[in-house]
Amino acid sequence: MITTLSVLAVVTAVAVPSYVSSHKAAVVESKATQLLSMLEVGQSESIKRHSIIYVHYVPVTEDANGCIGLSTKSDVGDFSCTASEGLQKFIIESGGSVTVQEPATSSAEKLFHFSPKNGLPSVNKTVKLAKGSETGKESGILIRQYSGLKGCSNTVVTGWESCS
Repeated sequence: MITTLSVLAVVTAVAVPSYVSSHKAAVVESKATQLLSMLEVGQSESIKRHSIIYVHYVPVTEDANGCIGLSTKSDVGDFSCTASEGLQKFIIESGGSVTVQEPATSSAEKLFHFSPKNGLPSVNKTVKLAKGSETGKESGILIRQYSGLKGCSNTVVTGWESCS
């Protein structure tokens, strides 16, 4: 019985860290998938509405959630994570487990916009999400001016390309 318990303790000690790491990566990849879906809606809306759809980023503060959101307003100063324009927002919770690693900014900014003609993004950018402040296991979105949106991940869980 002691031998069995010893073997069980060793197996548990080896398996738990691997499980925790896999769970963290899965949470970040799930959020990246949600963000990709929201941005794909923005692409569609720009074509459907025949108007530019802007993507704004408002970082998390100590007392407020942040977001990455779609908007018809070009000025990020007119954009709010709480106001509804009928367009989607990806909420980043203050004190939440998933953080935005890139862009690394502490002020609100316009990330890019979608063209009303073809729905393509206006710039090349990468948005990376991570579990807390961990590096090396980010997932996110590759935003490419001539090829659109793609998911990326620095883990081996999905078949996405690297976020580097």
